[in-house]
Amino acid sequence: MKAVIIAAGCGSRLESQHNGLPKTLLKIGNLSIIDIILDGIAESGIRDVVIVTGFKAAVLEDYLSGIALDTLNIEFCHNPFWELSNGVSVLSAEKMIKPEEEFVLLMSDHIFESEMLKLTVETPIEPDQALLAIDFKLDDIPDLDDGMKIKCSRTGKSRFEITGLDKKYEDYQAIDCGMFKFNHSFFSLLRDSVEQGKDSLSDACNALATEGKMIGIDIGDRRWIDLDTPEMFAFKNLISRITS
Repeated sequence: MKAVIIAAGCGSRLESQHNGLPKTLLKIGNLSIIDIILDGIAESGIRDVVIVTGFKAAVLEDYLSGIALDTLNIEFCHNPFWELSNGVSVLSAEKMIKPEEEFVLLMSDHIFESEMLKLTVETPIEPDQALLAIDFKLDDIPDLDDGMKIKCSRTGKSRFEITGLDKKYEDYQAIDCGMFKFNHSFFSLLRDSVEQGKDSLSDACNALATEGKMIGIDIGDRRWIDLDTPEMFAFKNLISRITS
């Protein structure tokens, strides 16, 4: 199984901090965000990583080429249309995934406890399904207003059927953690969605949800944080728990 990391955007909300660099190169202590993500991937047992680049692609590739990554095999694919929505970046990785292969999808500004990724990897899905890690600890989420809200119903102990994803929901049960598992068949659905002008990842996931094929897995006590604004870097206790 491969891990695909979307790292194409410019991180406009972090512009005051990243000084024109890819936002995933922002430092937390001695490590950059991408270092922490790659450590979590290695700890989960995944060895093959695809990084989708866009803004300042050469800077990110040069950085990763200059650090020791004996445990991971990293490949790059470039999204020349990185200013569009994130679904276009995901679609750019299609050629890097074998037709029979499952893959996990991660965001380049989300850090997480490695056990959360292990749970996502180990949770089975059918060939026509997709999986999303979801968080029910709403009181513990630092930026709840900006989170992708999830409507869902329980189908097992920690397993849910997702019926919708939208940041504007007022009645919802969980928050999207930015960690997915897909089959290669997802690319076909995503391409159709993009061609219809619905080019965000959530658009394609909502299409699956209407068919009852979008599965949620409850992350339980596992922790994560989306570092997409300067304010999120102030949650040092949560960041420390994730990176320790």
